[in-house]
Amino acid sequence: MSLPPQAELFADGALRGGWWHVAEPGRIVCDLCPRECSLKPGDRGFCFVRENRDGEMALSTFGRSTGFCIDPIEKKPLNHFYPGTPVLSFGTAGCNLGCQFCQNWDISKSREVARLSEVATPEMIAAAAQEHGCRSVAYTYNDPIVWAEYAIATAAACRAVGIKSVAVTAGYISPSARAPFFHAMDAANVDLKAFDEAFYRQITYSQLQPVLDTLTWLKNESDVWFEITNLVIPDANDGEDDLRRMCDWILQHVGDSVPVHFSAFHPDFRMQDRPRTPHATLLKAYEIARQQGLQFVYVGNVNDVEHQSTYCPACQGLLIERNWYQLGTYQLQSDRCAHCNTQIAGHFDEHPGTWGRQRQPVRIAAQTPQSQSSIPADRRTEATVSIQEESMSTRATNTTPIELSAPQRRAVHQVACEVLAATTKGRSPNLSDMDWHGADKLSVMGAFVTVKRHERLRGCCGTLGQVMSLSEAVLGAAQRTASDDPRLPPLSPTELRHLHVGVTLLSDFEPVRVTGRNRIDAVTVGQHGLRIARGEHAGLLLPSVAVDNGWDAETFLQQVCRKAKLPVTAWEDEATELLTFAG
Repeated sequence: MSLPPQAELFADGALRGGWWHVAEPGRIVCDLCPRECSLKPGDRGFCFVRENRDGEMALSTFGRSTGFCIDPIEKKPLNHFYPGTPVLSFGTAGCNLGCQFCQNWDISKSREVARLSEVATPEMIAAAAQEHGCRSVAYTYNDPIVWAEYAIATAAACRAVGIKSVAVTAGYISPSARAPFFHAMDAANVDLKAFDEAFYRQITYSQLQPVLDTLTWLKNESDVWFEITNLVIPDANDGEDDLRRMCDWILQHVGDSVPVHFSAFHPDFRMQDRPRTPHATLLKAYEIARQQGLQFVYVGNVNDVEHQSTYCPACQGLLIERNWYQLGTYQLQSDRCAHCNTQIAGHFDEHPGTWGRQRQPVRIAAQTPQSQSSIPADRRTEATVSIQEESMSTRATNTTPIELSAPQRRAVHQVACEVLAATTKGRSPNLSDMDWHGADKLSVMGAFVTVKRHERLRGCCGTLGQVMSLSEAVLGAAQRTASDDPRLPPLSPTELRHLHVGVTLLSDFEPVRVTGRNRIDAVTVGQHGLRIARGEHAGLLLPSVAVDNGWDAETFLQQVCRKAKLPVTAWEDEATELLTFAG
């Protein structure tokens, strides 16, 4: 069996991969996962990203990613691994399972590797995690096992600078690759999709036993901190007997202190004939797990503070309160219960992180001055947009808040959707309402078009800084959002029906003339967006950002400073220009 060489690349940047052997002349067998795909020259495996190139294994996604985002560590989910800290998350393309319910199918099932990927070397990723203050890097969105060489190389670069590594995985890996892969990791969340071989075979096109082998290996052969997630699907894997058998197996083979997360399913990909998981079903799974003796059990993808929080198994005192990914009460002293001094399983800092529930897209290529300057100023997103100071601070060139009728609002939204769709398909838009119900000539100070998929940002670009027609602002913003957001992969035609589109029209820019903490009273959450500038640093956040994240005015001010890469207290300084705007 061939192990990975030391970063030997093909001419196109693909990596000479490992874990394969020659079966017969010209044909190789992949030894990375239990599928053992047999590949003749030019063939790709089930995962699509590992291929036979002239009798050698090639990993086509080495050094490429479908996008980066800073998440709360609890989103992985990991509740006992440095709570409250930010984790830089990224994935590539492809997967070695075929889950019919995949909620990241646009990434994991992608066959458009070059189109969906941006270049990011392991060293660039480690440097970005450092720069953004991330405690760890997560290999996620699609299973990192299929890009093991890239994940291992990135983990090594991160370890060299004190950054932890987290694998979010289904655990479907061969014994020969298991140790090299997981020894590079500090933590893992393993998705135990069911406790039934028929489910694995029919719904995921894989097998259960290798996943169980991975879990027992992690417990007995490694120092990797790991937690388990089970996505509870109505009428598929939610039977009480199956849940009880699964919990009994976990208790016997990996112990009572391994956290277990029961997450709610929502219809997606090829399993849209099932309803969302009822909250009551999650609570039943929670109760079964606790009855069987598991100490740390959680529910996910629902609003349930009580069952997302951590309790001491000895005194039942509240240790870590969670409202989604926002920490509240925190009663741990290092790794011990503050009530009774019982040691709590996990990895904890002396104090919890304060990242909260925010999600911040990051463009790795933009970490260096050279790559930043390669983006034309008029094509940048809100993260890097260049704003003309004169037009931003002079009322003569400003506009008053724009009032649209209900038909005009619908027309603007419809046009934005039509432009997004056309741009994604490489066509010129054919607008159904050429005068936008009379709104096309109205004046605005700019516009942003925001696209989300299941609450995950898929693009947000815009223009601002001078008076322009509404049509000019929205058309430009929609086109750039579809294809030119440098932080994220371009939109794909196959995901259009899953997207939620929002349009924000900007107007009424006003300088905040008070200073110090009096600026808090000048900001109204839900009404104002913020733009901040000092020296060469500038940042902007739309009004909806504060609402979506549940921020108060002070937190909003701190976050726009963070966006501009300024100290979080810079908004208090008289030398820092602060403007509010309507949108």
